[in-house]
Amino acid sequence: MKSTVSNDIADHKLYRLYWKIMLEDILAKLGYEPTKENKEILHEFHKRVIAYTTIAGQSQEVVSMFLFQVTVFWATEKGFFIRSSRKQDYNME
Repeated sequence: MKSTVSNDIADHKLYRLYWKIMLEDILAKLGYEPTKENKEILHEFHKRVIAYTTIAGQSQEVVSMFLFQVTVFWATEKGFFIRSSRKQDYNME
């Protein structure tokens, strides 16, 4: 019998979307290299600004909402379009 807790943890694809596409796009648009260190710094900034203590081990709903709030933050603060797929045009406005 599987634990109900493991069924509630967000799909790894959401984390990969955040770390591999979203953070890289944001850093590039800010003029920074998408290094691991810069991604960690930006992630800490997001957690502070959006008021999350962690997204690790959270539910699909919580992680999805975090990603949505990150996207909205950059859209409203800097006018950045943050991709949710590599198929989307990087320069979309």
